[in-house]
Amino acid sequence: MELYAIRHGQSAANAIQAHAGWAQVPLTELGREQAAKTGELLKGLEFERIIVSDLLRARETAQIALPGRNFEQDSRLRETNVGSLQGRRVVELTAELGEEYVRRRVARDYRVYGGEDTHAHYDRVAEFMKDLESAPDDARIAAVCHEGTIMAMLCYVLHTDIPRNIIHVANCAVCAFRYKNGTWELGEWNETGSVKL
Repeated sequence: MELYAIRHGQSAANAIQAHAGWAQVPLTELGREQAAKTGELLKGLEFERIIVSDLLRARETAQIALPGRNFEQDSRLRETNVGSLQGRRVVELTAELGEEYVRRRVARDYRVYGGEDTHAHYDRVAEFMKDLESAPDDARIAAVCHEGTIMAMLCYVLHTDIPRNIIHVANCAVCAFRYKNGTWELGEWNETGSVKL
């Protein structure tokens, strides 16, 4: 089974370096262009299932990158819940809340703000990944989601915790994972069009 994890295009929150979390934030014009480019990268690939985060930026990306195809929504693919930080800019929060905020942001622990921590997010994504393990060996599945969600997928596949601040997933990048004989492996990472998938 092949899983193509696709990050959404640039959102209005990305553009101003604000927390989006579970907010229904739309794509920017650049985000729509990125989604169209990713559609070109994926052209010719058939997917048995297309599963999309129920957040607007992911749904818009799926509609542009994979037009005319049916997709199902799954809230387990949402980004980390940031609680009351939703919609607020990182620079303003750093000035207002200081070192505690910076420390919690690096740790991806937003529980004190009414959100979730990286472990809760990972558990959601791990449940999603386990469900996919029963797919046929020749299945190809797309998941249109978020940077944090793709990072949680990577941690699940590699059986390790990877700090978010040392690796990046570009807007509309494609990351490919494979599952066969009870084992996950990483295929492509952060592909944005330099090679054809």
